[in-house]
Amino acid sequence: MQYTKIYTAMLLAVGISVGSPTARVLPRETADPGSNFHFSSTPDLQTSLSGYVKDSFGKAIENATVTIVGTNIQTVTDIDGFYKLEIGQKQDVSVEVTVVGYVTQRVLLKDNETYKDFQLKIDDRVIEAISVKGQTENQRRVHEIKRSGFNVSVIDMNQYANQTANVNQILRTAPGVTFREDGGLGSNFVFRINGLAAKIYIDGVPMDDFGSSMSLNNIPVNLVDRIEIYKGVVPAFLGSDALGGAVNIITKQRNRHFLDFSYSYGSFNTHQASLVGMYTNPKNKLSIRTNAFYNYSDNNYKMYTEREYGVVFEKVVNNKFVPIDEVRRFKDRYYSAMGQVEVGLRDKSWADQFFVGLTYSANNKENQLGATINTVYGGNWRESTYIMPTISYKKQNFIVDRLFADIYANYGYDVSHVRDTASFNYEWGGAPIPNTTGQAPNDPVHTRYNTNSLLGRANFNYDFDESRNQSVNLNYNVNTNNRQSYDIILNNNTSGLPSDMVKHIVGLTWQSQWFNKRFVNNIAVKYYGLDTYKQEDQRVFGDYDELLSGAIVSQSKYFGYQGYSLASRYRIFKDGGVKFSAERAYNMPSMNALYGDGQNYLANWDIKPERSDNVNGGIYYNTFLNDDHFINLDISGFYRLAQDYLNVRVVTDDERDKFQYYNIPGVKLYGGSFEFRYGYKDVITASLNGSYDKAIDNQKYTDDTNQEVSISYGYQIPNRPWVFGNLDLGFAQNDWFSKGSRTQLNWTTQYTKWFYLSDSHLGSLASKDYIPTQLVHSLLVSYSWNRNRYNISGEIRNLFDERAYDNFRLQKPGRAFYMKFRISLL
Repeated sequence: MQYTKIYTAMLLAVGISVGSPTARVLPRETADPGSNFHFSSTPDLQTSLSGYVKDSFGKAIENATVTIVGTNIQTVTDIDGFYKLEIGQKQDVSVEVTVVGYVTQRVLLKDNETYKDFQLKIDDRVIEAISVKGQTENQRRVHEIKRSGFNVSVIDMNQYANQTANVNQILRTAPGVTFREDGGLGSNFVFRINGLAAKIYIDGVPMDDFGSSMSLNNIPVNLVDRIEIYKGVVPAFLGSDALGGAVNIITKQRNRHFLDFSYSYGSFNTHQASLVGMYTNPKNKLSIRTNAFYNYSDNNYKMYTEREYGVVFEKVVNNKFVPIDEVRRFKDRYYSAMGQVEVGLRDKSWADQFFVGLTYSANNKENQLGATINTVYGGNWRESTYIMPTISYKKQNFIVDRLFADIYANYGYDVSHVRDTASFNYEWGGAPIPNTTGQAPNDPVHTRYNTNSLLGRANFNYDFDESRNQSVNLNYNVNTNNRQSYDIILNNNTSGLPSDMVKHIVGLTWQSQWFNKRFVNNIAVKYYGLDTYKQEDQRVFGDYDELLSGAIVSQSKYFGYQGYSLASRYRIFKDGGVKFSAERAYNMPSMNALYGDGQNYLANWDIKPERSDNVNGGIYYNTFLNDDHFINLDISGFYRLAQDYLNVRVVTDDERDKFQYYNIPGVKLYGGSFEFRYGYKDVITASLNGSYDKAIDNQKYTDDTNQEVSISYGYQIPNRPWVFGNLDLGFAQNDWFSKGSRTQLNWTTQYTKWFYLSDSHLGSLASKDYIPTQLVHSLLVSYSWNRNRYNISGEIRNLFDERAYDNFRLQKPGRAFYMKFRISLL
């Protein structure tokens, strides 16, 4: 058996601490209305006692038992470590808190005390006693992550609840993760883990199925409990074509009543608001939960001429283009909104959870730039509305004992309008470029895209024994997308022509545990199927809309592949071990990659699915230095051979720069990352990570005759960062200005080493365009009072106004200020 100290240390390393579910739960009929806590009924309930139970490092302890000594009044803490007891008439009471792995704590409370927090110390003498039975859903998932063979880290998003950041700004600080944006709030982005395109999920559902209004860079942190980052092999229950990594965003879900609201305002007229809440009827277990957010920004930040990096802005003066040192973005506004309501039942004989839901979202994004700064739009924008009904069902002991069923389906309908009403392009002074050559004005553009999507997912897991030493998982995922485009201006041209894509993913996994759970294996096989179809208008019309030649042509393709994977973990000693994984996996092209988005991305019907053979390895070490200090070290490396590697390039279409996906026949990727974490009680935290991510052109010959060697063979793939890292220092103190308050200060630094925008071996190095080394610092100060009910924070991003870049010299915002207010009601 593994010591609880080690178990807790590993969870602290990923930002989560939980206790073992040993609390005695009394009958349901004695449940406190409005909560999932249980206590025995007493004749005169007049006074309540509530608070939080945490460990020495400030992490919530879930499922700790809180008891009024000498009575049968007790409860258990929830995922936040929160408890609430009704203790009868005012009186002095003795309260005891117990949980396996921690030293029991007992205190005497006076009759005027209604709120008490507990901080428990780890008990080295008690061995881990984790029982799957009786665990909460969150405990079960965290424990599965902890003991799995996958290379996975977890970010506890509750510690970022007072920041104005979106999910992407937190995620990009993780080792091995690159998140490259085109601009400010709501901009396009490319997301990779260890060099390969990674899939993104929300509660296990691919984000692609949430419409264009939902994105990593507009989801507020307050809606999220934790983020699971898988590097290398991805578990079968996620059920998609994840290649080399995936991110699973777990939203906040509670069994009790709660409400969390936040609003922030900052630079560039940026407004962000979020609301998440839940209510459960204790009698019939009817639950209602809701999520909502709103984002708005003018994105009118300054950009600067950097001649040494090939960045030069110009405006027109006396019909001549004149260089200027700084410009301000204009016509780049963005807003998005989402509302989601789910209604369902819990804890029924026929279902652990059964929910039906409805999601509505909308966004509007002005598009000032194409793929580079060379083309400036003035009247180009995209607006979308999306509606998605959902149904989900979960049941343990489904039909037979130890069979877990998780079934989910949704239907999505997205309507997007792409418009460009400007007759001419704009210059950086903010005015249309004057027409001095008699050139005809640009034709107006208005295209409507109707997209219907359907997702069906069935996940079954069977445990062969109560200890879950042997398990088998079967997952089937089917995802259909049908897009029809309508040219509102020219109805006879490409109007209503469909573009279809259907994905089938089937996965079968066997998980085994050996040597008293020290050695864990996951062996999986997968089938990937991709069916694509489109109609293309090749007709030519005359001046009077008469058909001169051509026809509407139909094209289709089908791809079918088999993949396999192995993920293992071996705990060498009590504080550390090794992980290893290997796989052959595939990444299917997205709808935008195949068919374009009608705006910034051009279609490429000829691209193929990306295949990669991956090997990943790593070591981890977690330990406590007495009860006050904690250290975590994680080192990993990877080696990958990719075929038909999907990359993005800039092409010129109609004299405008745009992005386009394309295949690189062969790419070799290798590198590694490290992460070091230190904690002193709940006062000081520090983390440092670094990543090395090299991608080399591995296609030696230019044709099948193997006669001509490619000039790029053996050289690094351009326009991608390959050395980057993050530093995060935090200091916090409780009860500084009032009892029940907490003051926190965080300093973060992001580092990216310079890299070339084009092939470094072609042409003179002195003339090459490159993105410079970047060192971006940010500062956050937050204050909460009334035991985290009210929170206010201030944030300065890019404190020293560093020139920040991601894609093709598209500058990101400089120094920015934000304020946020948050209220959390339990």
